[in-house]
Amino acid sequence: MKFFESAKSDFQTDSTINTIRRKVASGLPRLPQATGQYLIQKVPIVQWLPQYHPKWLLSDFIAGMTIGVMMIPQALAYAKIATIPGEFGLYSSWLPAAIYVFMGTSKDLSTGPTSIMGLLTAEIITDLKTEGFAAQDISSAVALMVGIYSLIVGLLKLGFILEYISVPVLSGFLSAAAITILLGQVGSLVGLSDVPSGTSAIISNVLSRIPEMEPLTIAIGFSGILMLYILEFIGKKWGKKNAAVKFACSSRAVILLLIYTTISFLVNKDRADPLWAISKVKANGLQAPRIPAGDLVSKVTTRAIAPLVASALEHLAIGKAFGRKNNYAIDESQELCYLGITNTINSLFGAMSVGGAMSRTAVNSECGVKSPLSGAFTAGFILLTLYKLSGALFWIPKATLSAIIIMAVIHIIGPVSVFYRYWRISFMDFVASMLSFWVTLFVSTEMGIAFAVLFSIGYTLVRSAFPKVKTFSATSGQNRTIQREQAAVPSVAEDTFVPEDAMLVSFTDSIFFPNAGRIKKSVLESVKVQFERQEVGDQSQSKSVDRSWSVASSKRIEMLRKRDNVMPSSKQMAVMVWDLTHVPFIDVTGVQTLSELKEETKQHVGKQMSLRLVGMNSKARRRFSRAGWKIVQDREVDDSTPEHVDVAYETIEAALWDRDFADRDEKSGLQGRAYYSPREGSP
Repeated sequence: MKFFESAKSDFQTDSTINTIRRKVASGLPRLPQATGQYLIQKVPIVQWLPQYHPKWLLSDFIAGMTIGVMMIPQALAYAKIATIPGEFGLYSSWLPAAIYVFMGTSKDLSTGPTSIMGLLTAEIITDLKTEGFAAQDISSAVALMVGIYSLIVGLLKLGFILEYISVPVLSGFLSAAAITILLGQVGSLVGLSDVPSGTSAIISNVLSRIPEMEPLTIAIGFSGILMLYILEFIGKKWGKKNAAVKFACSSRAVILLLIYTTISFLVNKDRADPLWAISKVKANGLQAPRIPAGDLVSKVTTRAIAPLVASALEHLAIGKAFGRKNNYAIDESQELCYLGITNTINSLFGAMSVGGAMSRTAVNSECGVKSPLSGAFTAGFILLTLYKLSGALFWIPKATLSAIIIMAVIHIIGPVSVFYRYWRISFMDFVASMLSFWVTLFVSTEMGIAFAVLFSIGYTLVRSAFPKVKTFSATSGQNRTIQREQAAVPSVAEDTFVPEDAMLVSFTDSIFFPNAGRIKKSVLESVKVQFERQEVGDQSQSKSVDRSWSVASSKRIEMLRKRDNVMPSSKQMAVMVWDLTHVPFIDVTGVQTLSELKEETKQHVGKQMSLRLVGMNSKARRRFSRAGWKIVQDREVDDSTPEHVDVAYETIEAALWDRDFADRDEKSGLQGRAYYSPREGSP
């Protein structure tokens, strides 16, 4: 009897069970509303379309048609990288743009075939083609599995796993993959067939077959590269001054195709044996949808993981970069759901795996795109090409496609200065990037991704498993070691007044690649909750046509203010203090993210905001210095100190209150506000 009473008491007082009980009790009443909100989040067009301004339509039409024109040669070129017939590159291009209209959370992102996905698909095709499967069937099976995996990760909101691959490791992988793609096109560029795969094999094979190279093919290939370079140069120099020049240079690959396809047709139309290799694209509309064979899907189940990682990383990195540039935020889990739906449906049409493309996204942004609606025009143009213009694609010289590929991927290769910067800021990040680079270049792209993931996770686990232990000297001079949680650290004085025109941010752990993005997001949300956005100049008469197409961020801030009963300050933020006392380590990604945090905070509260730092250790300060971040001690500040230099203080109180006040009343008026911090587990 006592046993049952004891068990009953334990059950009633168990903290885990009580927590579950409270969560269920509070969550069940909100389940219908939460379900509706979740479903709406999966179709973002429902949120932004009611806010759509008719005057945006022209900008979206121009951007959509420009990307459609740009997509045709890229789709053919990336299909060539994947070693599938060119028409399947076109089949892969229209549906991603159409679906993104409904599911996308970035106005700039252009999705479709990419060079990296082509390379990874080609490696899988090389291994499985010997078993009797057609190349296009293998690529569609890979796309199906990439779609299923992406959908699972997106629905379960597991996208944070991808943050375990650091920026330096990703830079090394992408640079090596771009070089691998470039080398793979050398054979077609000079008229050599049956060139083996692999960096060292390609180099030795091409050099040993110089006498076999075809002069006409070389002339077509290298003149194409030269023409693309000249048009790119003209676009950079005069494109901003003339819209026609800008459009022509953005469509330089199409211009190249038109010129050389016309020449190829006129020269080879009456010849049984063409003077140079041609693409022989045979597209006549869309093929009937069909599910990839089950036995083939089972063979690519594990092989599709590498394309999944590459697609998701590239897609999210591009989306976040242009979101920062144009002042909006993407929903990472929603983008993964989009990749899942798109690749799954696309695979039914024989398509290859798709994702975001940097070059097309950059052009889309430069064209002044206003919303994801531009994808509808892109999809329409590609369908028109498939049904009405595909006959001309038969005569495209393969050397021309190789020239387009080379000029597209050469920009992916990271400059030496990037890797030197890693060396300067963090030796371990430099080593990681170099290992990722050389494994990808000389082993395989799949192994490069696998190594990048394993190294990054291992590096994170090592950092987490072996925290720094603080040591203190006794009066006798002997050192004693104590546990991390017992270490004496400077107190933050929680009852300290935070001025109404200031914000104190206390970082509690290392700032490095797995947590840097979430730290920045949390701090920025706190800033936006507590301070209204300060517009530059007189924006009182701003037109609705100039507002942002995205409303999700503002709605979330309104929800947080309402939930926590917070009224934003009536004053401009004058000071932001970062307490780095409990931050023993900052890596390259951490420094970069803090720099973005500073700039994005100023974008919101105004350039008058002064950043001040407290408790920065010497190692972190050296890393900031090597990154070019100018910081001076408060006692060193004088009239000659530049405005962009940040100041380090000894105490939080000094950092908060060191400024000139007109009188005592002004200072006392700032002392009545407590520090706002969002609740843990904030949605």
